Parts: sequence; structure tokens; C-alpha cells
Amino acid sequence: MPVEGSYAIWNNRGGSGKTNLTYHLAIKYAYRNPDKTILVIDMCPQADLSHAFLGDDEDGHDYVSQIGSLKKDPMILDGQQRIPRTIAGYLDLFTSVGLPTTVDPRTFLFNVSKFNHQLPRNVYLLCGDTSLELLGKAMDYKRSANSIGPYTNPWRTITQSLRIFVQKIGERRGIKLMTFIDTNSSFNIATEIALTAADRIILPVSEDHLHRNGFEYLFSLLYGFSQPSSIYYYYRHYSFYYRADENGVKIPKIHLILCRPSSIGKDMKIGIGTLSLPKAEEIENCWRFVYDVYTKHRDAFEIHSNNKISSTLNLSSTSLFNNHIDSSSSPETFEDFMRQYVMRISHEINTISRMAVKSHSPLLAVKHPHHSYEHQSTAQTFDKTLNDIVERI
Repeated sequence: MPVEGSYAIWNNRGGSGKTNLTYHLAIKYAYRNPDKTILVIDMCPQADLSHAFLGDDEDGHDYVSQIGSLKKDPMILDGQQRIPRTIAGYLDLFTSVGLPTTVDPRTFLFNVSKFNHQLPRNVYLLCGDTSLELLGKAMDYKRSANSIGPYTNPWRTITQSLRIFVQKIGERRGIKLMTFIDTNSSFNIATEIALTAADRIILPVSEDHLHRNGFEYLFSLLYGFSQPSSIYYYYRHYSFYYRADENGVKIPKIHLILCRPSSIGKDMKIGIGTLSLPKAEEIENCWRFVYDVYTKHRDAFEIHSNNKISSTLNLSSTSLFNNHIDSSSSPETFEDFMRQYVMRISHEINTISRMAVKSHSPLLAVKHPHHSYEHQSTAQTFDKTLNDIVERI
């Protein structure tokens, strides 16, 4: 199968590290798999991921905004129409007239190594666009108006527009395609299109913000179960999961949950902000709620093959995270579930990953101004974590 895998990095909470993770994971996977084509799609309207890859132009201006405003590298359609080579440009074209047979979807992609020689040559970017939020309003209208557009089922076709793009790229002869999609935390049409394009979800979370109601909301948005309230049950036919099921649109499965541990006990100063942090008991109860959802709805979770579960994962030694990996591919106990689906990453990783993103560099290429041993050690720890994640993809 030409499309070997497609992963959306998503959480419906902002600040969970989605963009940083997408950037580093795509680069690490590319280095580990030089024979594969890595497609990175920026579906966040802030377009921070695209800026991390492309940087500034020769005049010091943000390259992403130059592309989105047609000042740089426009796509010429039929010899005259200029279209931005961005995600918004593609979606606008696709949802208006469809993708013409004369247009190669690869035309929309940028090889990031041509902008930054530090980056691997097999990474291609579908550039983000700050106009995506505005375009989403138009796409929502087109998707709901059955009499408008070139499609017999506009809701299904527009919702799957990005999936169609990925499939067309994967159809190219000789390509082994792996796709990573950065998403917006807001559950709008752009997020729905992004999630529909993926087969699996990598979910970054932090125990500092880990609450049962957060997972309830996430599960209800995407899968329609664990509804926090039955008050609005009669409006369910407006929901994404209901429309997706109604139109035969595939919803991705949860593949891995990446968890930053709680800040409690890590030399934090006591203040108003720390008083609201969940306690250890609350954290464990939250994980047990997720496990309970898993036992009732296993089809929402990707079944891991045995050879993708490494016994060398960087996990905590607490009762919730044990280094021993059971040989079974479908976990039965709470402990098995935590080992297979939840992976801990350190707090320090967040700082070091942002430094690399800001400098448009691969992780280990970043030089700390003071050549700090602590910096190098943290970078190496994160690099090992990325390797562990890649092993499970």
C-alpha cells in the first residue's frame, strides 16, 4: 500500500505541544527512514509549523506569509489564475471546482531541505496559511449546501478533501509515504478535515491539566461516546461523529498518548496556579477513566503489533508505567493498557524542543549559547524519546 501511515497530532487543548512534536517527529522519522517520503501538513491557522520548516525569505520576511499572499512561489492554473501553494490554496481550489486532472498535487509541496540544508531531503511540506480560519467559514457553507459545488455529496467529499490529497500523493509510483499532520486545538471544519485525513492519532497531554472532563469532551467530540450531558441529545445530528457515520467517513483511532508528568514536587513555588494542579489520586482516576473507555470502545484505539512495542521505552518506574511489556497485542488489564498506549516524556523536553523549532534546526543541531551539559543531556533524552516513538509507528 503506497500510503504506509498517516498520523494526526491532536489535542482539543491549546499549548499541549502539538506543533513542536510534529516538527521533531517528522524530522526524526525522515532520518530513520531515508527511503520513504515524509509528508508534513500544517492544518493550524497560525502556521507555526510551516515557519519552523521554511523560516524567513532573503529579505528577512516570514516566508509563509509571502507564499500565502502570492508574493512568493504562486501556482499558475490554466496559464493565468494564481493560487497560493498552501493548504488554503488547495482546499479553496478543491472545494470550489475540484482538483483538475491537469494539476499534479505535488505542485503544492515544498521540499524543506531547499530552504534549510540542515533538514532531511525526504521531507515535503504542505504549507500552512493564516487564511485557513476564514476559508473554513466558506467551506462549512459549501459542505452544508447540497445544491452548491461539483459534488453529489459535498459533506463527505469536502470533509475528505485532505485525505484525497494524501492518497493522490501516495499513488505516485515508487513512493512509500508517511504523513504527519499538525492540527488546531479548536474543533472546527479544518480540524475535522485534518483528522479525517489521518488513520491514527498521537495525543499529547500534560498531567498538570489532566482531568476526566477533558477526556470526556475529547471522546464526545470525536467518537460520540462519553457524553458529559444528555441535555442536548436531540442536537446530536449536527455533531461531527454523527455526520461522519451518516456519510461513511472514517474516523482515526488513538495510537499513542504522550504524557508530560505533573509539575508537583519539581521545585515549584507555591502559588495560586499550583493549587489547581491535579493530585496524584486525581491523575490515576483520570487514567482509569480512559482505560474504562478503552474497555467499552476498543475500536477507537489502534491495535498495536507486538514488534512495535519496545521494552526500552522511556517510562516512569511508578505503578502506572512499568518497563515490562506483555507479549499480547491487545491489553486486558489497566497496567497493560498504560504500557501500550501511554508514554511519558520529561518536562525539560518542552523547552529544548522549542529552542530547536525557533532556530529552524534538527534537535541535536541546536547549540546552547553556554554549551550547557544540562542542555545537551536533555536534548539527547528527547532524541531517545523520539526514537522510541518512531519505533511504535
